[in-house]
Amino acid sequence: MPHKFRSLVASGDDEFRAELVERALTLNFSIRTIRSPEELPKYLQGRHFDWLFLDVELGQAQCLQIIAALSAGWRPRTVLVGTIDAAELESIRRSAVRAGLDVVGILAKPLSFPALMARLAALEARQEHEPNADLAARGLDPIPGNEIELHYQPIVSMRDRVVRRTEALVRWRHPEYGLIQPEGFIGLAERTGAIIPLTWDVMARAVDQQTVWNKQGLSLAVSVNVSALVLTSMRIADEILGLLEERGADPRTLILEITETVRAPDPAVARGLLARLREAGVGVSMDDYGVGYSDFGRLQYYPFSDLKMDRGLVARLPDDREARDIVSTLVSLAAREGVSLTAEGIETREQWDMLEGLGCNFAQGFLIARPMPAAQVKGWIEQMAKAGRYRPPRIG
Repeated sequence: MPHKFRSLVASGDDEFRAELVERALTLNFSIRTIRSPEELPKYLQGRHFDWLFLDVELGQAQCLQIIAALSAGWRPRTVLVGTIDAAELESIRRSAVRAGLDVVGILAKPLSFPALMARLAALEARQEHEPNADLAARGLDPIPGNEIELHYQPIVSMRDRVVRRTEALVRWRHPEYGLIQPEGFIGLAERTGAIIPLTWDVMARAVDQQTVWNKQGLSLAVSVNVSALVLTSMRIADEILGLLEERGADPRTLILEITETVRAPDPAVARGLLARLREAGVGVSMDDYGVGYSDFGRLQYYPFSDLKMDRGLVARLPDDREARDIVSTLVSLAAREGVSLTAEGIETREQWDMLEGLGCNFAQGFLIARPMPAAQVKGWIEQMAKAGRYRPPRIG
């Protein structure tokens, strides 16, 4: 009987690997094992894996390398195994989710196989009722427009405390499952092709909202997340500029946040169309910079105007010396390359103070504001101005 699941075990723990292989038959798994990220490339040639068992005791750096490698191709369901510091574990989990891996569980060692089998059974039982299954069933069809919602999170200049930008964050208002966050459907939208119409819908709505704010006297730029998979043709640049012209929007008020440029179908085409947009005034930001798949080579290759620091790095501030040193390096790098540096995920005053002291340009996070519907943004800005916390972005 063929194996129902193909799985990859990444662990330096010989006993754990051996035990999982021994149990594979019971779990109906075929298993490949690696001890480090260096062994991964040979297993990715011509193969895909349904499951990843990632031993977090490998350490954050090695886990992020494995996550980055898998994010560029097949994206398996993932079980994080092991016991480490809670903040480090959460950082690995978030990185895996952002990379499109479906993190379905976190289990301590020694691994409880009854618990694992129960997890598999529960997943199989609910498969037909998941939002992801619903999206998969749509094939290449877009999510209905009336189910898409945008929330906006303010971004503040650290130098003068002016609210300069907002990031448009998409939500799926599913008729049965309620409000679904991006990590619940973006990865599958990319795999099914639904990401393309979704991106255009979000961008058009965000540009329209920016023009509304402009008429209200608020000079707010708006950032839109764009999958590198969308960067397929020079025609894309013309269509974006055509959208801006049609809506009467200044290209300088739109910023494209690009994640995982390594996954661009044709890097040369992606670079060309982004350069065309930059020449017209559109901003281009590298999302999640500082760990994993974001590296200096891509910064030099693509025409970025902004680097968006990985929130996992910000979460380690202010106490983690290594994180402070990395941020300091990023500040110097951004200054040398002539780009701005934005920190997202700021949740404490201590994080703000350290980032400001190190020379970061822009700040985003719950300390400033949670994402909110567009209708609330103007009132929030007025409230913050009245309280003396942040200044409004005035035209002129």
